[in-house]
Amino acid sequence: MKNPDLEKWDRIAATYASVAGSPLDRISEMFRSPLAESLDPVAGLNILDVGCGSGWLAAELHKAGAHVVGIDGAENLLALARDRYPEITFLQQDLSLGLPEFESEFDRVVAHMVVMDIEPLDSLVRDVRRTLRPEGRFAFTMPHPCFFNFASAIDPETREWSRRITRYLEPEVWRIDSYGGHNHYHRTLTFYFDLLRENGFAVSRLFEPAQPEGDGDEENKAFRRSIPVFLFIEAVVVDEDVA
Repeated sequence: MKNPDLEKWDRIAATYASVAGSPLDRISEMFRSPLAESLDPVAGLNILDVGCGSGWLAAELHKAGAHVVGIDGAENLLALARDRYPEITFLQQDLSLGLPEFESEFDRVVAHMVVMDIEPLDSLVRDVRRTLRPEGRFAFTMPHPCFFNFASAIDPETREWSRRITRYLEPEVWRIDSYGGHNHYHRTLTFYFDLLRENGFAVSRLFEPAQPEGDGDEENKAFRRSIPVFLFIEAVVVDEDVA
């Protein structure tokens, strides 16, 4: 039986691919600098792009001189990736089941806006650790668990904006309407940090970009700048006795 999450991504593949990595993709723009710092210099490195989607990030890394393999579970996204970038190897795998065996280890594994869409996540992180070289890095981005998808409102008297955080500690499945609709698995920061530690990783960098200002009055723009709704995490392999 096919993973229902992958069925959703297959249905919205064309819509997603029309935005991801393009000038319309403001999320990717927020992370270009920290991703470059974490992955660079990429020339000559073996890099695995987990949840590669339509392949735009794999293509950028390939252009910069990396040896890239992209992997994703959605057939329609992979079809677009293979058509657009035939020079890159793209593999199909339901990431909730982990990763396949590879002939060689990777220097870097990147997962851009992927981990929150995968349930369960344990096998994938375990296999990321297995496939990384001892000095390897795992860089991933995701919505910020503390702030993403919680409602914002303005006080009619003070004109101050705020965000109402509810049930943060409770794991939940959220329906996200972007690109045509898919599931988002809300989990705490503790969940992610414990999962990394249990699999031999230590967090080496955390970055919380300010939101794009967007439209609205100055108070709303200032509020958006003050609340991060996305998150970048870099983790490095550590000795088993340290982890």
